[in-house]
Amino acid sequence: QIYFVFTVPPKISNISSDITVNEGSNVTLVCMANGRPEPVITWRHLTPTGREFEGEEEYLEILGITREQSGKYECKAANEVASADVKQVRVTVNYPPTITESKSNEAATGRQALLRCEASAVPTPDFEWYRDDTRINSANGLEIKSTGTQSLLMVANVTEEHYGNYTCVAANKLGVTNASLYLYSK
Repeated sequence: QIYFVFTVPPKISNISSDITVNEGSNVTLVCMANGRPEPVITWRHLTPTGREFEGEEEYLEILGITREQSGKYECKAANEVASADVKQVRVTVNYPPTITESKSNEAATGRQALLRCEASAVPTPDFEWYRDDTRINSANGLEIKSTGTQSLLMVANVTEEHYGNYTCVAANKLGVTNASLYLYSK
């Protein structure tokens, strides 16, 4: 009697596309592979502490995904025939803004002053500044510079009426948040 044993290297045939979801959503990633013997599939979150999700699981389920769980996920299909096949999926997690830093400041009259506001959010937040209930625009010696997760309100030449309370507002499509900052006299 003659036995033929056919071996086939592992090959990922189908893997989830990159996806964007809102924080708190349930996510299922799929990774299908062919090979003989049947490949073992493992998933790994590609972070410095990324743990492997062990088991011969074609599906990786993440219930109530958090912002920390965003990033790349790697699917590895392995059998003892040849080196493993590896593919990646990027998961982007959207979440509403939270203000991570709001820096009040002091300045002498006639000098320059700076108020800083930072917010964490995906998508990147839009910033607005208010004095009392009036929205501030870049004009009359005031300049707003927003880059990514940070916004600066710059006063070119401080006068008495610049002192007081300011509000920084950060918003994206999932929510709005604000913080109060003060410009004090020196």
